[in-house]
Amino acid sequence: MKNIVHTFSRDVVHAFLKSRDGGSKNSRNFELIAALIMHRLYEQQWKQPTMIGFYLTAKYAKILSDAGEPSHDLLIEALNHGIDENHQIDFVISTYFEENGAHQEFQLKRFGMEGQIDDTDSLIAYLNGMSKKYVQTDAACLVALADIRSIDLPKINRDLNKESFPFAELLLAGIASDKFIVAALLPDGGASVYDLDSWDLVDISRRAD
Repeated sequence: MKNIVHTFSRDVVHAFLKSRDGGSKNSRNFELIAALIMHRLYEQQWKQPTMIGFYLTAKYAKILSDAGEPSHDLLIEALNHGIDENHQIDFVISTYFEENGAHQEFQLKRFGMEGQIDDTDSLIAYLNGMSKKYVQTDAACLVALADIRSIDLPKINRDLNKESFPFAELLLAGIASDKFIVAALLPDGGASVYDLDSWDLVDISRRAD
């Protein structure tokens, strides 16, 4: 049985994140925070009930399938032990994978958080170098920035090699002055700004920096 996506409600993912320790430096916590943020953004855009999906191991895909209506505890167990750590897709935002529904897969990257130089030119070189590392995909690339305030977004929009960029979407995200900023460079330019006080994530102002 191949590994498949299983979708979870925002409340279940949020409850799982609250149950964990280690802060945002734990890579799994970081992915959960990113998934919750993108869930809110895409649900607003799509104006439909939206779920968060993860690729599971064959074992847990079967367990959840056999359960029919899995309990809350079983869903938390699947998130804790069943996510395929080696899958290239970190999470999926989906309107239930119905025939006419919408879904978007995400690969999550971090820039400037592990000793990298986080100036604009370095970020441009990092993004333009992705065409040599990744094959073309319909997935979105979400890059979390350590300091979005230091980045010249208009310059990146001008200097990004959009024709060769291997992902269908490119989103840059970060926190500045108690605002969470998401800048979309592909397929269309634009930015969304959210007040952190209106978000009920788990101490996102501290844990996602």
